[in-house]
Amino acid sequence: MCVDFNDEILIPKGEVGDFAVIACDQFTACPEYWKALEAQLPQCSALDVILPECYLDEADERIERIKTSAAQMTESGRFNIVRGAVAVTRTTKYGRTRRGIVASVDLGDYDYKPGSNALIRASERTIEERIPPRVKIREAIGLELPHILLLVDDRENALMQAIDRSNKSLLYDGDLRGDGGHIKGELIQNERVLSDAVRSIIDASVQKFGVELFALVGDGNHSLATAKYCSEHHPTPFNGKALVEIVNIYDEGLVFEPIHRIVKTDDPARFIKGFSSAVKGDAETTVYSPEPRTISVPSDKIDAIKAVDSYCESYVKQHGGSVDYVHGTDALRADGCVGVEMRGIKKGELFDYVLKNGVLPKKTFSLGEAEEKRFYVEARKIK
Repeated sequence: MCVDFNDEILIPKGEVGDFAVIACDQFTACPEYWKALEAQLPQCSALDVILPECYLDEADERIERIKTSAAQMTESGRFNIVRGAVAVTRTTKYGRTRRGIVASVDLGDYDYKPGSNALIRASERTIEERIPPRVKIREAIGLELPHILLLVDDRENALMQAIDRSNKSLLYDGDLRGDGGHIKGELIQNERVLSDAVRSIIDASVQKFGVELFALVGDGNHSLATAKYCSEHHPTPFNGKALVEIVNIYDEGLVFEPIHRIVKTDDPARFIKGFSSAVKGDAETTVYSPEPRTISVPSDKIDAIKAVDSYCESYVKQHGGSVDYVHGTDALRADGCVGVEMRGIKKGELFDYVLKNGVLPKKTFSLGEAEEKRFYVEARKIK
């Protein structure tokens, strides 16, 4: 079975809000967000053992601190150990409630490479150059704290029905820092019923798509790819699996939002002039520099993303600057930058597109707003 609903999971002791922090790849252009968390959180929080990507230029120094913090966290008995799976209910500040289940997946059943027929596949292009820095972090400590969300096409809602039929005991229930909303986690020890639901999802995929498929990676694709790399190149008795949260793509609390592009440049006018020549199409979008103007792009949303990314990467390579990926159009209005508004893919289109056309370009969609991303709560021993 590709999912282990009876694995050992580490749950932080005390108030969940004193431990949990948002995924490390959020607020990459906003170090103020992370500095505010540092001032609010007590010692031995998840922030002590992750590397927010806004600090990647300090990676070596921070990894050394992470090693020390992880050892202290383990020695201090920061976690309770449970065995089973964790039913998660997350309510965000936007009023949406998302349900999922945290469990381990077998990395032998996951593959991010294009054309894969694995039961668990990437939905977006994996940039292999982004894996080695993550390997350093993962192998620096003996724990994994996942922000990986796996999406399942569970139109029959088999997995949630199995959760509802199971006995549950409360593990944590509290508010999250950084506008994260509220989260509740409940332990489930009903491996057979949950595994039967997984099997039904896989069987149904054959009817829907003509192939066996369990899940697509919705968030944390590079983290899962890193776990796969480590399991193959530096195996331990524990790292053949990875902890994830599984969510039904049809969950009412799960929304798809577009991810926009913002390019830092010393000459916005030159960027826009080149964009107008290089990117053509029958549709329109808005660019901000910081004032808005309309510009043409391909009518197909995926073709538009590919064309915009190709131009942005070419421009930065030739003229310098950098490309960032942001949520919300407000973030596109920045001095010294050009923001490009993108159109997002709808969640009902995801499985059909990936199964027919292969992986999407990187940063095609976001699962909700930045504050709705998964927070690090549960952990797992990997050494």
